[in-house]
Amino acid sequence: MHSAAATNLVQYPCALPVRAMALQSRCTQDASARRLAHPIVAETVQHHVPWLNNIRRGRLRVRLRSAAVGVPQQQAIENTAAAATSAQPSEQNSNFQWLSHWYPVHTLESIDSSRPHAVELLGKQLVLWKSGPDGSWNCMEDVCPHRLAPLSEGRLESDGTLQCSYHGWRFNSSGRCTEIPQAIDDKAKAVACSSSRSSVITYPVKEAYGLIWVWPTAGPAAAAQAAAEPLPVSKGMLAAWCEGRNKGTWYRRELPYSWDILIENLSDPAHLPFSHHNLTPTLKRSKGSLMPFKVIDIPQSNSSEDQAARPAYCFKHQPPLIAFEFPSALSPGGRVCFTPPSTVVYEYDFGPYKQQTDLVAVPAGPGRSVAFTYGLSTVPRIDNAAILKALFTNPKQLPMLLARAVYQWQPAFSAHLNMNKLFDQDNVFLHMQDRQLALRGKSNWSSDYYMPAPCDGGVVAARRWADQALQSPLPDQTGKGSKPASEVISLTKEEAAAPRLPPQQLNDRYSQHTKHCTICQKALQKLQKRLQTLKAVVGLLVSGVAGLVFGLVVPSLLGVGSAAVGNSLAVAGGAAAALGVISAIVSFVLVPGAVNKIQQFEYVQFSHADNH
Repeated sequence: MHSAAATNLVQYPCALPVRAMALQSRCTQDASARRLAHPIVAETVQHHVPWLNNIRRGRLRVRLRSAAVGVPQQQAIENTAAAATSAQPSEQNSNFQWLSHWYPVHTLESIDSSRPHAVELLGKQLVLWKSGPDGSWNCMEDVCPHRLAPLSEGRLESDGTLQCSYHGWRFNSSGRCTEIPQAIDDKAKAVACSSSRSSVITYPVKEAYGLIWVWPTAGPAAAAQAAAEPLPVSKGMLAAWCEGRNKGTWYRRELPYSWDILIENLSDPAHLPFSHHNLTPTLKRSKGSLMPFKVIDIPQSNSSEDQAARPAYCFKHQPPLIAFEFPSALSPGGRVCFTPPSTVVYEYDFGPYKQQTDLVAVPAGPGRSVAFTYGLSTVPRIDNAAILKALFTNPKQLPMLLARAVYQWQPAFSAHLNMNKLFDQDNVFLHMQDRQLALRGKSNWSSDYYMPAPCDGGVVAARRWADQALQSPLPDQTGKGSKPASEVISLTKEEAAAPRLPPQQLNDRYSQHTKHCTICQKALQKLQKRLQTLKAVVGLLVSGVAGLVFGLVVPSLLGVGSAAVGNSLAVAGGAAAALGVISAIVSFVLVPGAVNKIQQFEYVQFSHADNH
């Protein structure tokens, strides 16, 4: 069982707090009021971040009411917005190729290897399957060439092939058809199986760092390119897995909104104390205030010196688009960076130790994305010897050690339930934001969004990058042509105009997570069996109480009144009372507790209005 990475704070990114990207401002306090001091101006930002040294584009229209903010604050906001919106990171996304990147599609720890799985990536419908217990994972188009049935509804055969359940055709890991039951003879079968028309398109796959990665381009040239391309993981992740510190658990959730909306959300620290109020002891609405940020100077070239100099929260082979340092309620030192197209990483200081959360936003299809989260830490693990030592040598350390031990030893499904709650709280905002932006036109965000605060600077930079990337081509759903990515992985106006999803569908934890996670499925099955057992116990207890009551009433009605019988009736009455109390505890405490726990894997009603 997983420990949720030394503390729940590692796996639980909002507790850090996470998802923070913005431009720098300095906070000053005097006796009269707290206000913004002058933040860095565009020239200072450009000095720190080379990708800002590009042609200036039109500035975001910041509509400020001078009566609402003082002159220094107004000037600070205007300067910060100008600095953020002047960014044109041409090196990061000019001629951006969506199909020339590795994307995670599932987790090795939580996927069921006994069956095929339907996944969606960049508008492509794909099927993941493992060729035998000791085989490797494969990825193909989720279409049988016979009659276009989904192969993800098929089954795995003992010879390591994938069988289409419609007519029994079988395919090996290279996509070649190996069996056509309806063929009239072996010769006809051999001819049909050797035809390219009976084959399925396959894609390169890698299994690394706890994830199954897919390269969404087929063919020998694509395989060679994929083999030469490093996986998009942070240096901290690389080190943790190489050094055996990969004690965390990957969390995966399918989300009802587009990839760019998810990237925006991961780039926004200001929503944390409001959207996630009471989610952790450190997240309170009362803490929602000014957030000063400082741009971090990250080496930009791919020389060996610059790669070695990049910090643990960056990729070794690719510099981030944006990186910032900020203070948080949890740690005096926090850093966050966004590396296109999908990865946001946070790092926090805790004395000599560091904690890191990696978040990946994968574009699935129009109005659909997949989020992955993972926490890791350099904090040493707590063992029994350390607890015993503290008990006799330094008792004051005992509460802290015990708290760390509890988080360290908690099962993986507990961390997943925590993440379920986090995404539930954001889904209602992001689902409707996605629709509103699609109805108004995504290219109009700079006029439709009103972002006067400096902490929105990171959102502006990420949004600018996404704007350009969404204009790069992607194959359409037929696979025979291409369209701008915005027409393949973003909502159309017609789709956005549909009625909003009901809460039960919007926050359907079972369909979005539990259904695809063997860790949570096993925990859910245990709870369901426990509930059945508790209900059976209640039935037995009620029967026992009824029998004892019957034994008390009948002698009374018959007028039996000897001393011995009286003593027996007294004992029976006491037993009936005890059984009644136990039955009540099981019925009104244990059974509702099990039902509540089961609901956490399926659907939990949540309202921000009731989150006091």
